[in-house]
Amino acid sequence: SMAACLVALLSTGFHDVVFTPLENPLRAVKWVAPLVWCFAAFCFQSVMLHEATLLYVLNHSTATEGVLVDVGHDILGNKVVPMKVLDLISFSAMSCFFFGCALIRDLRLWVKVFLCCGFLFFWKGLLDYITDLPDSGGWHTCEKRLGPSGVQYFEGFRDLHGSAYWSRLMDMEFHGVDGKWPVRYCSDMILSGHTFVMFLFLLGCADLTRKLRLLMPGVPMRVAEVLVNVAVICCVCTDLYLIVVNHFHYTVDVVLAIVMTLLFYTNAGIAILTDWWVEKWEDTDDKRYTKDNGSIWLPPLLLPCCAFQGFYTVMRKQRRDVREAFKANLPKEVLEFVDDEYTFSDTSEEEDDWASEGQPQEHSEKSQEEEEEESCYSP
Repeated sequence: SMAACLVALLSTGFHDVVFTPLENPLRAVKWVAPLVWCFAAFCFQSVMLHEATLLYVLNHSTATEGVLVDVGHDILGNKVVPMKVLDLISFSAMSCFFFGCALIRDLRLWVKVFLCCGFLFFWKGLLDYITDLPDSGGWHTCEKRLGPSGVQYFEGFRDLHGSAYWSRLMDMEFHGVDGKWPVRYCSDMILSGHTFVMFLFLLGCADLTRKLRLLMPGVPMRVAEVLVNVAVICCVCTDLYLIVVNHFHYTVDVVLAIVMTLLFYTNAGIAILTDWWVEKWEDTDDKRYTKDNGSIWLPPLLLPCCAFQGFYTVMRKQRRDVREAFKANLPKEVLEFVDDEYTFSDTSEEEDDWASEGQPQEHSEKSQEEEEEESCYSP
């Protein structure tokens, strides 16, 4: 039963947490390293967002007055939403994924989600710094958010250069301003961090639930999968409404965060990198060696591709096969210019170590339940 399975997972969980670093240090590193990458990317984002805040504080007098025109702001109006509510939504999604994935010990999903999260942190920080947009709440909201001491501290960067500039910035990062840490941001518009964190970890929960249903088919798990999918949609809509109505972000920041999260989560490069990290240096005789060949889940929310939802496998193809496939689609008039004598050198066909160890080279059909045909409307 599900209850007995849960008890068994909990009973072995303590053993894995305590003894895995001793019995299998490599496996422990593979669990910890994605967290380290995600934390490093978050620190980079924090520095870049404070750089964006600095630009906004120093240039707000010459910047466009007010905020950018936003249809979402005009339609929903402006209401005060406590920041703790937005933080609670994101933290709850992260906690559900953290507990569920660790409980099942799904290392592959763990690595994939935290890789995506790190990349999203990195790009948010970089994009916000590259283009300094007016804060969606206006300059007066920024002043209130930073406080008099915060505004004064940022204005103190004026005319600072070199080591003096970076020393002052790092002091703020580690110690805060006037006893307040961490220091808030202004003008951190492009990509809503609350949205992509919440949505990414909810996608991980939905992915995990879908896999568990394949292992334990039946009404309870099917109901659980439907409930998780409904929860994802409700949380996304609630998050979008609360952030836009609070004027914490422009509407495009929230929508773009949702799109970017989906694109990263379903990205072939992320899947291949995840597969490489999980299987690298592993013993192929290990019972938990599960070569996945870059598995990708296309969720129902991936519009307009929802009709193709399901699990897919990314396959690495030889350049010779790519050439022959491309050649087969060329018009006859072009084929006479194709060099049939062209041959590939041995070095051009060399594969990476991880790819040559059982990596299939041929196209694979879609992997999904044989008994049901998926559609846009299936959960």
